[in-house]
Amino acid sequence: MKDVVVIGGGFAGLAAATRLVEGGARVTLLEKRPQLGGRAYSVVDEATGDVIDNGQHLFMGCYRATRAFLERIGTADKLRLQDRLQVAFIDAASGKPSRLETGRLPGPLSLMSGLFGFSSLSWRDKLAMIKVATAIQFPSRMQPQATDWETVDGWLDRLGQSHGARRAFFHPLALATLNDDPGTASAKMFAAVLKEAFFDGGDGRLGMASVGLSDLYVDDARAWLQARSATVRAGAAVERILVERGVVKGVGLRDGEVIAASAVIAATPASVLPGLVDAEWREGETWWAGLERLTTSPILSLHLWLDRLVTDEELIGVIDSPLHWIFNRNKLVSVKDPSRSHLSLVVSAARALVDRSSDEIVRLLTDELRRVLPAAADARVVHARLIKERDATITHGAGTEGFRPRCQSPIEGLFAAGDYVRTGLPATIEGAVRSADDAAALALAFEPPRLAAPPMSTGGFVPLGRLKKPSEVAPE
Repeated sequence: MKDVVVIGGGFAGLAAATRLVEGGARVTLLEKRPQLGGRAYSVVDEATGDVIDNGQHLFMGCYRATRAFLERIGTADKLRLQDRLQVAFIDAASGKPSRLETGRLPGPLSLMSGLFGFSSLSWRDKLAMIKVATAIQFPSRMQPQATDWETVDGWLDRLGQSHGARRAFFHPLALATLNDDPGTASAKMFAAVLKEAFFDGGDGRLGMASVGLSDLYVDDARAWLQARSATVRAGAAVERILVERGVVKGVGLRDGEVIAASAVIAATPASVLPGLVDAEWREGETWWAGLERLTTSPILSLHLWLDRLVTDEELIGVIDSPLHWIFNRNKLVSVKDPSRSHLSLVVSAARALVDRSSDEIVRLLTDELRRVLPAAADARVVHARLIKERDATITHGAGTEGFRPRCQSPIEGLFAAGDYVRTGLPATIEGAVRSADDAAALALAFEPPRLAAPPMSTGGFVPLGRLKKPSEVAPE
């Protein structure tokens, strides 16, 4: 039986571990924090007793790998998918409400049906969007597909999309799915989102957990793994990934414990992984150099409790506002006091706000809520809790896809999993789980090479750990 260590207990780590166990591996999962969940977990707010997520997450019907993972651990019924895509919007400038609601039609016809009924768009804008659909579904020499070197706005310029179409539809969607500025973000990543959701059998319905994130996947994944003899350890910090002559040998923990393994899957944040591998194995490798060039983008989530109910909508997108999304937790999960509103206010790509004081951010977002939602104008704030995720996702600047690593590292037997891995998708939960599936498949197929004894040296002594890989030896 193959021994595999998985480092990290978030979506990628838990998904990889379950796939490995299914494939017959003996798995040890290590998480340095006291709790599992990575950047997607829930806690109980002590002041209200409500379950809150560290960041409000949206799922989509096209998240097939994620849904398969939830099916595997028996929690798919805790994720509620819409019958069809439905999103309420409020234009912050005019106060005008609108609704994007697609029909029960296949592929791009579903999206076009929703856009043609979307009152925030002019008829000229609706007709111009046919160019976007054509560029995605039928790229040609005259209308080439989006590239990573083109920004979202540059691509929309090329396709003749107006300012009104961007502010009402394209920019909110880009901010939500890329967590980045459409003026700098990769058009290729944005086109990938549209393609997954609305083309080639795509499924753009939104899904939201009916429980806290930890209850959605963390607790049941741990129980599933432990019931199948996998070892799951929280509070176990990996200090080093052990490498001998270019082949992974296991991991060393901060307390000095060594765990041998025939393969290691690193499901850590991108910024953490290089520090786990000695510099001699990273030197000169573009895989590591690209990884170290990745930067991050923040998300702000303000949990706000009001003394009355202020909306019946589950989700509201706010057009042209520093406040991007309003989630009505009363409609999503069980709350302790149903007579009060529990809202989650979300700001994506929040670089302009994240360094401000918590009091200032709470005041700004609360004022904006009262401005765009008249029913909240006179409501009293009972409690507020702000969560800053400074490194919520990697940035998706145009031209940065090449920095993202493949699952296979230059070290034999070491594989990467996480939303930053190059899967063709932006940094989403679905991207994380797909990378985990790929990493698990590679780890299960990997056969450690038999290391021959080093040749006798007639010169000075060379420590075994310093011997270079065959690919690093310069030709004579």
